[in-house]
Amino acid sequence: IIGGTSLTVYPAAGLIDYYRGHKLILINKQHPLPDDYELTLGNIMTIKGTMKCDERIIEELLVMMRNAENEGVTLAICSPYRDLNYQEGLFNRKIENYMKKGMTYMEAYTLASQAVTVPGASEHQAGLAFDIISNDYVTLDEGFAETKAGQWLSENSCKYGFILRYPKGKEDITGIEFEPWHFRYVGREA
Repeated sequence: IIGGTSLTVYPAAGLIDYYRGHKLILINKQHPLPDDYELTLGNIMTIKGTMKCDERIIEELLVMMRNAENEGVTLAICSPYRDLNYQEGLFNRKIENYMKKGMTYMEAYTLASQAVTVPGASEHQAGLAFDIISNDYVTLDEGFAETKAGQWLSENSCKYGFILRYPKGKEDITGIEFEPWHFRYVGREA
């Protein structure tokens, strides 16, 4: 206990959780989700129907989406929480697609890990990340950055505690290609 605040250390991520530290936990290939990570899933509406995310962030997400709508931008969630099995399927399909193009398994694995996060190391698995698109641009590609929705998110998501997790020009740091649709909740204080 520090200053009356409960303290939990996540050694895999090297982070300290002061009740809401889940928002700042580093999750990537070098820092997979700790085995003891816990979350409670809540329901949200997506373009695919009712799906799930960490219930602690639903209110901020909905406020952001309503405010975007009030400014003439319709945002749509297409991929929130993913369990380990779903992430494994995405990753393995990407590897298979590259191998069908003549790559070796290792070449395919390397490229796949730059486009799809390695299972166990996905922020989606923590329920804190969303792939967000708009009603007039539904493709997950770099062109989303140039849309009204992509620009609105780039300028405003931080006001609601969300960050663009894989920005252009930072691929050498993130290990993931530019994804203008991938937003991670870190909290307004961050």
